[in-house]
Amino acid sequence: MPFFSSQGATLHYQVWGRGLPLYFIHPPSMGAATFMEQRDLAHEFQVVLMDARGHSFSSDGAGTLSISEWAVDLLNLANERGHKKIVLCGYSSGSSVALEFALNWPDRTAGIILVGAFPEVCTTLLRKEFETGIWIAKNEWNVMLAQMLSYSNSKEASHREAIAETVKGTNPSLLQSLYESGLYFNCTWRLPQLQVPTLLVYGSRDWYVHYYQYLFYKYALKAPKDVVLVGSVGHQVPTLEPDAYNAVVKRCVNDLQSKDSSLLPY
Repeated sequence: MPFFSSQGATLHYQVWGRGLPLYFIHPPSMGAATFMEQRDLAHEFQVVLMDARGHSFSSDGAGTLSISEWAVDLLNLANERGHKKIVLCGYSSGSSVALEFALNWPDRTAGIILVGAFPEVCTTLLRKEFETGIWIAKNEWNVMLAQMLSYSNSKEASHREAIAETVKGTNPSLLQSLYESGLYFNCTWRLPQLQVPTLLVYGSRDWYVHYYQYLFYKYALKAPKDVVLVGSVGHQVPTLEPDAYNAVVKRCVNDLQSKDSSLLPY
């Protein structure tokens, strides 16, 4: 199992395939196990998964985990692997990490693919989701959270078990820190600076975050943008509709490569 050092933490990551690196960024507590179904993309691209600090085999580091810290960890991994440009694929709060990376290091970002993204938390339902996560983490109810997330994110027993085991082992203190960071993260005011190609992916039934796509269209005027709605699913597009999600990712990355030959594999 490969590891690298970043900001005082020893972090676990996985790599499959060759070609343009696609960095998949998981939601709080779920770890790299989230993207089990995305390994099929390794037939054409390089799939990179990293467990955030306090998740799975990654160490706790200094005992904090924020959106900005996570973005720096990803940059350090890209440097470790010698990846000059990467595509960031964020899922839920993982999209906030992708946005933080793209805004801070646009020269290292080939594009961003964001599932259920929100540049800030400004609606009641989403705020309640985060407050519930903070409450669960504060009470160290990882087992309950593992049941909730594994059953809501997977149809396959093996995938469900992998997610559940990761959630159970997540450091509750770091999980609380991450939920709090996500609740107060706000990059809406920075969206006018976003210039990298951006694909927004939402489940057609993910009503409580549909509103946020309009913030991207209102403020991210310099970024080439598109929106894809995946039918018959809510927030869990990569896990419950992996074939549709993988097809969307493949089409987006192929389009990026057709417009920028430097992204093609040698």
